[in-house]
Formats: sequence, structure tokens, C-alpha cells
Amino acid sequence: MKTQAEIKTFAQIVHQYYLDDTFDKSDVEGWLGELECEFVEITQHKVVFSYFDDWYPTRMTVYKSGRTKIETDLDEFP
Repeated sequence: MKTQAEIKTFAQIVHQYYLDDTFDKSDVEGWLGELECEFVEITQHKVVFSYFDDWYPTRMTVYKSGRTKIETDLDEFP
């Protein structure tokens, strides 16, 4: 499993490819799947996905600005 920093960097790259029209939503889902992440949503401003951090479900939102929101108190996955 990758670290949160590595996952964030990967997600930022995938999001940029989406913004450049290099990737569509299915490409984003596939690439995030490479890190065992479950794609939730992508917009022009953010990408949202879930994964298991050790034993806990985690949702990460990576914004275009570089800000990251990490949620670990999830009732459901993804």
C-alpha cells in the first residue's frame, strides 16, 4: 500500500490528465484502481476516491488547488 502522500501525488497527476482531456472518467477509475482505490467523483475542481488505510476505510478529496481533505470516520465504503 502506498503512503497518503504518494496516493495524493498520483491523484493530482490523474486529475491533471482529466483536465487536459487526456483521460475520461473511465480512465480515471482505472488508474485509481491501480492503487486499489475506489473512484467516487471527479469534477473540474476535485477528485474524490476511497481506499483502505491499514484496516480503516478512508476517503480522500484532492482539490485542483492542491488542498487535500482526508476523512476516516466513514459509515460506509466507498
